[in-house]
Amino acid sequence: MVESKMEKREKESKYFQPLKHISSRILEMERKSEYGLRVASKWSEIVKYTFRDGDYPVVHPIGRETFSLYAEFPLGVFEYAFDIDGAASHIVAEEIQYETKNPSTMIASVDANNINKDLDKMKKNHKNPVMIIESQYLTRSMPYCINGNHRIFEAYHNDEEQIDVYVFKELEFISFFYDALSKAIYLLEMDYHNVIQSVTWTDNEKHAAYTYF
Repeated sequence: MVESKMEKREKESKYFQPLKHISSRILEMERKSEYGLRVASKWSEIVKYTFRDGDYPVVHPIGRETFSLYAEFPLGVFEYAFDIDGAASHIVAEEIQYETKNPSTMIASVDANNINKDLDKMKKNHKNPVMIIESQYLTRSMPYCINGNHRIFEAYHNDEEQIDVYVFKELEFISFFYDALSKAIYLLEMDYHNVIQSVTWTDNEKHAAYTYF
């Protein structure tokens, strides 16, 4: 299972300064290349007209299922907020098909500190389906469960042969972000990586992640 630092990250994330982080990324991109300068300019525009200091940390609504994924950056820990109820509605609306997986392979996507391993005390909540995301920028390209951790663990513990899960790859889960800042930081990291790594196809803005914002 994934070795979790969730409690520590949750506390540290409260002190993160998103606008300071964004500014540092913009500055690095500006200094990297001409393409980086153009992309940085677009992000400066987005930040100027979209965000304020009070937008973070996000307030999770009562009665709506959400999930927090924490990312470590040079300036601290950021909380990405996912709207699980919204993601479930998206699955229904788009008629997305589930994949049948073996729990023994899916158990690696479960955060060890995000579950109660005592099956007798486990609180069952099967309102929304099991959801897995895989992202170079959020999960280091590894599968990570954002809903249904206990179901995967229970299926694995009971030696079940299969479990139905919804798997979402890069950019397929953009609509799942609960707040605009989570979405922006995710897309910004994509642009930042491509600029700093000088990815060969980044010769014009049509490939830039900010176009998805």
